[in-house]
Amino acid sequence: MTQDNDGTVAHEDQKSTAQAAEKTRTLRAECLCGKVRMSLEVPVSRLPVVAYLCHCSKCRYGTGSPCIFHTMLPEGTRPSFVDESSLGSYLAPGAKYSYEFCSTCGCHIGGVSIDRKIWTVTPSIFKDYGPDTFQIRNHVFSSSAKGGGLSSIVTHMGDQPINSWNPDPNDETAKLVECEPEVGPDGSDRLRARCWCGGVSFTVSRPTTEVLDDTFMSRFVSPRDPRKWKAVIDACDDCRLVTGTHVIGWAFVPLAVCEPAIGVDLAIGTSQTYASSDGVLRSFCRVCGATVFFSCKRRQPSEKQAVVDLAIGILRAPDGVMAEDWLTWRARPSFADSGLRFDREFAEALNSGMKAWILTNWQPRMIRIRSFGLGRGPVHHQFRRAMASSARSYNDALDALNSLQTPFAVIEARRKAGERPDEASLEEMRCYLRRLGKGSTCAYVDSILGRYRQAYGVPRSVGLFTSPHLVAVRERIRIDSKPISEDMFAKYFFQVYDGLGASTDDSCVPPGSRPIYSRFLTLMSWHVFLSERVDVAVYETGVGGAFDATNVIESPVAAGISTIGIDHTFALGDTLKQIAWHKAGIIKTGRPAFTISQAPEAAEVIRQRAAEKGAVLKKLDVDARLLDGVRIRPDVDFQRKNATLAIALAEQALDKLGMAPKPGAALTPEFIDGLEQTEIRGRCEVKAEDGLTWYIDGAHTPDSLEVSSKWFANETADCPGPRIFIFNQQSRSEAVDFLNAIHAAASRHRVGKPCFDHVVFCTNVTHASSNRRDFFNRQVDPDSIDKLTVQRRFAQRWAELDPAAQVVVLPSVAEAIGHARQFAVGGETALAYVTGSLHLVGGVLSILEEADAL
Repeated sequence: MTQDNDGTVAHEDQKSTAQAAEKTRTLRAECLCGKVRMSLEVPVSRLPVVAYLCHCSKCRYGTGSPCIFHTMLPEGTRPSFVDESSLGSYLAPGAKYSYEFCSTCGCHIGGVSIDRKIWTVTPSIFKDYGPDTFQIRNHVFSSSAKGGGLSSIVTHMGDQPINSWNPDPNDETAKLVECEPEVGPDGSDRLRARCWCGGVSFTVSRPTTEVLDDTFMSRFVSPRDPRKWKAVIDACDDCRLVTGTHVIGWAFVPLAVCEPAIGVDLAIGTSQTYASSDGVLRSFCRVCGATVFFSCKRRQPSEKQAVVDLAIGILRAPDGVMAEDWLTWRARPSFADSGLRFDREFAEALNSGMKAWILTNWQPRMIRIRSFGLGRGPVHHQFRRAMASSARSYNDALDALNSLQTPFAVIEARRKAGERPDEASLEEMRCYLRRLGKGSTCAYVDSILGRYRQAYGVPRSVGLFTSPHLVAVRERIRIDSKPISEDMFAKYFFQVYDGLGASTDDSCVPPGSRPIYSRFLTLMSWHVFLSERVDVAVYETGVGGAFDATNVIESPVAAGISTIGIDHTFALGDTLKQIAWHKAGIIKTGRPAFTISQAPEAAEVIRQRAAEKGAVLKKLDVDARLLDGVRIRPDVDFQRKNATLAIALAEQALDKLGMAPKPGAALTPEFIDGLEQTEIRGRCEVKAEDGLTWYIDGAHTPDSLEVSSKWFANETADCPGPRIFIFNQQSRSEAVDFLNAIHAAASRHRVGKPCFDHVVFCTNVTHASSNRRDFFNRQVDPDSIDKLTVQRRFAQRWAELDPAAQVVVLPSVAEAIGHARQFAVGGETALAYVTGSLHLVGGVLSILEEADAL
């Protein structure tokens, strides 16, 4: 034998034979602790090496994983080890193969025949693993796994099905191991966990009263069934290298439910521990190598509350490998990104397979929230038959949609006549429906429910409808937090557009007519969500509430009213009482309604409206659980109020789905992740580029502009660079008065320093020569835009407020951005604050990110 430069031992006869035959490639592997290092000399012609997933009971009980990943070496070919004495070996009575594992960390290495001539090795720990070195082709002994285990989940790799091989049913090795149910001394259910050799054996109970009443331990109880524990497939790198398998299944259980008692040292029978990192302890059987537990300090608020990950491969569940009578599985594997980096093809197959498997298994129990009040009756199906889609494009759809915009002259005439939305607006929407068959809070609800969808497959999908859009119209209709595609938008747009146009019904609206722009999009959103079979739809009202197009829903799951301010005065009135009356119009008879702290006059109107409807109204204070380390962005009072409202609404939706968290319990990880990871585009958004930082917020009411300006002032208080202000609000004559509050809130309070060094007032036109259809707007005065009338009025007012500022008026967003960028020179970073209009903000973001949609 000789020793390579890295210390790997290779056999001279193997090397010489291989080199004489053909070119070879050396593949190297290493366990997590590094005590086992091995290499293989593989002829290049035999690459990629074929790998398979074995589901036999011995492999499961001997590794703790739901299956093992192996590749068989040709007879006489064996791996070369740096130090073979670091291997542990287990030969079961009557077995023809022994299992090899690292005696320090427990990593499964492979199997070898008694004469040590025939080897199988795990590909999961190879540093050279990739599509050119290993390729998974088969499941073996899948019939030995009751319920199929991972073989029923990972059924395809890419477009190709994975073949299954099983021996003759009469073969002893193919027999299905049946596990009997167990009960404890108190007669309650127990689930046995036992490694292959039996040296580690104990039981766990179902969640007890003590667990369910404990704010920490109850987090690990299934939100769908209090009799079950949460479970997940884990693809993290450390777990892969310490188990020797691509993935491992973990069940989350408190040590308090284990019998016999197990302490935080994880000592039980023949178990051995390995500290893989600071605060992390893992255990495995030192006799057969089976992984048993994973434990970390953050899941041990006290010894009595310690929760561990239990390897599901050693569970002896009567119902099968996945122990579905005991466990609720997350739909999305944990550390999925790690899995994608190691083996993208397998990880993608696992991700899609888990989702499909959970939907298939849980579908009978799922509840569709028909919050639209729409069924799929004869009218709906008849209408769909009439709405044959065409090959028309997204741009064709936008051209047709823009034709439904109400021209500025018509809006102005209605304004002068004092016309406002009324009950007739809703009746019109109901007529169109019969033919068919708010902001941050909505984003938070969508994000929370999305985390539950990823974790548990419920809800199956989430729809979100908001307005206005920032960059693309299709942003208004989202499924699972993503804007629908251009193709999907065009498809459903023309189904609705053509269907309404072909209608001859004249019972309530003219035959062949269509609703105006915003109402059409609302109508289309219902058609999209029903056609795409979403389970929960979150709707942000457009203008007001009482007569808004979204308010035709007769029995929503719940209604939420965020902070009410002065807005849309033409349509809603110019006092808080009048506006609150409209906002509270979304409250429905007998349905839950939630609101947060309001001005006294608004709060009283909401209370009265709820009483009139016989609705259960709950006024929410800021949820105390948000103060327990939950990172809300931006971390300001108004956003914590929005998050509080979102929590209540999400809990109502989950309750409808049979997954409501326990009242008063700590926020689950899905709630926390949903709140922390919510991306609210165009709201308190910070973007940095060379020499210039952008502070972007779509505030457009007096109250929100004051809050937004204070946010900018606080964020930049210690920044000495030049400050730039970009503002517009095109259609509100009173907007000029908003500048006073902005100036007061954003002032630097330094003698001789202007509030902003440079001020730009521009239109909402993104590019002077742009013809992008998503930004087309017929509802503004074209003459005013051409002459920059509004912008000149803003400039005059700002010159009065802050004579030291350099003020310019520009015709487009692109020119405003270019103007700001010229100050990104020198040693100090320039600071640009953009606010006043979501249309302006959308234009800025589309240029900064060169985005087609956000």
